[in-house]
Amino acid sequence: MSLKIIAGEYRGRVLRSVKGFMTRPLLGQVREALFNILGDRVADAEVWDLFAGTGASGLEALSRGARRVVFFEKGRQPIETLHQNLEMLGASASDRAVVVRGDAWDPVPPPAGDDEAPRPDVIFLDPPYPQVGEDPGRAAWRAQRLAERLAPGGVLCFHFQEGHLEADDFDGEVELRRYGRTVIALLEAPGERPERTPQAACAEGDATADPADGVPAGPEADAAGDGDDEDLASFGEEE
Repeated sequence: MSLKIIAGEYRGRVLRSVKGFMTRPLLGQVREALFNILGDRVADAEVWDLFAGTGASGLEALSRGARRVVFFEKGRQPIETLHQNLEMLGASASDRAVVVRGDAWDPVPPPAGDDEAPRPDVIFLDPPYPQVGEDPGRAAWRAQRLAERLAPGGVLCFHFQEGHLEADDFDGEVELRRYGRTVIALLEAPGERPERTPQAACAEGDATADPADGVPAGPEADAAGDGDDEDLASFGEEE
């Protein structure tokens, strides 16, 4: 499975992926289409990559100028691979990244330097298909609760399989983009994106954080959730 950064500072870099896990590929053209939809929303944005897997979406956002990306993932092996990808991209990426081993349905982001964690401008939500298929209504409800945490003018990108959810399963407005059997729901927050003053990158850089206290922890640190390797997803991986 070949996984590459599509555009931006790290364009063409080949990323490591996890073999033998229940990661599901997303065709490169679908990932490219999604980032074309997002456009300049990614530049200087606070981004959450939920169920990050090995981080394809968040790393693409870093390449396109995101201010900070917080990766949430439970699996030990994907987290190790994500750290390797950040190391490969270099300090310009790892200084803007935080990896949290915890429950992506209930993310607790660490502070940004001396400031409280800002509300995200972009959220990538990519739970395993079974979690959506077993109870689609609950998955839609949880996605909407996450969207309520967006900064004004922000957007949540929810990836799921065709047939699991339709627009009328969500409260309020939602835009569905279909790519074969892949569906991406776009949930937008009202308002305009706030102006943010320049600030230093996260002082801890590429750390694995424990959201229980907001400080960096070792790469095997457990946080909220059960840490099962089965809760994996790699939004943006391509065959």
